[in-house]
Amino acid sequence: MLFNTLQFVVFFVLTFVIYWLAVPDSQKKHFLIVIGMFFYFTLSQFVRFFILGLDLVVFAIGQLIFKLKDDPKKKKITLVAGIILLISSLVFFKYTNLIIDLINTVSGGEMKYLNIVMPLGISFFIFSFIHYLVDIYMGKIQKHSFKDFLLFSFFYPTIVSGPIKRFSAFLSSFQKITLQIFMQGFFVILMGYFYKFVIADTMVPLTDILQNPASASQYSMIISLYAYSIRLFFDFAGYSLIAIGCALLLGYEVPQNFNKPYIAKNPSDFWRRWHMSLTTWIRDYIYIVLGGNRAGKFRTILNGFIVMAIIGLWHGSSLNFLAWGLYHAVLLAVYNLTFRKWKLQNKAFGVLGILVTFHLVTFGWIFFATDSLQNSLIAIGKIFLT
Repeated sequence: MLFNTLQFVVFFVLTFVIYWLAVPDSQKKHFLIVIGMFFYFTLSQFVRFFILGLDLVVFAIGQLIFKLKDDPKKKKITLVAGIILLISSLVFFKYTNLIIDLINTVSGGEMKYLNIVMPLGISFFIFSFIHYLVDIYMGKIQKHSFKDFLLFSFFYPTIVSGPIKRFSAFLSSFQKITLQIFMQGFFVILMGYFYKFVIADTMVPLTDILQNPASASQYSMIISLYAYSIRLFFDFAGYSLIAIGCALLLGYEVPQNFNKPYIAKNPSDFWRRWHMSLTTWIRDYIYIVLGGNRAGKFRTILNGFIVMAIIGLWHGSSLNFLAWGLYHAVLLAVYNLTFRKWKLQNKAFGVLGILVTFHLVTFGWIFFATDSLQNSLIAIGKIFLT
């Protein structure tokens, strides 16, 4: 049930009216859990019930970590085991065929792809669950009920496309609806649908050629790429705004995801503005764990390549997405090693930085827009060699 369907609009309106007018305060969490599970489980493949089983296991691991607070060694082993379980689940469902493809490429073999049906939103679930276990381990989450965990997990406005929530911040954000909150939420949703239908969808006919770059001319490829850059931002940002607005109307706040990324002055600034709930998650749970920028220039660059590869593969399980992530790793490395030191404050340099960053980011979308690394390279050839 996608946000851009009439079915979802009717579903949400009914949920909103019943939630605030008919459900007692003591039962509001239960209602949202039931509605969230209905939204997730009844409208698709049976494999999605894997997520419910994972919920049960993750909550049990979290409770065990609480109980082991006086035994640091066992507590750490429990956390590591939980993270391995979660990462293994993500790798199996999302990356098994990519691994098979890589093995075939290296060995020259012909291993067959597995027919794996991936649960909807598994990347969002896995990252949320890892955050949940790590924050329990770090003492940032206090003891709570299974009901609170299920609400966090199956809060349906964020199931399909995020933003990635944080457990404590999400649960503590609840507030009853007021006219001001209603108007704010309604406006955010309206803006999200405007982004999606009026801007993003308008760009679709201009971007179709990216799926068949061999038949494109240099001019059509360039036009399509810039149209795709506009389409992608307003599509992603539109979905995020709808989720944020729906959450507000149900009494909860979820993180902002985009903050004018196309006025970023440099690649580093871009990643502070783009898909922020993901990039802050990567920063807190991977980049800092790897040592961040505290271990010298080489280690900082290496950490940047690791996290950008993960961000690339998080968006898609094929080599073109990995290439997109590594492309941005190169941009960040070049910026951090050279231009960042110059600290240019002149307004003219600021405007130039915005223009250069926008064009570099837009060129990078060529890996995102095409359906394979081979077609990405064909598209690049059309731009520069035609």
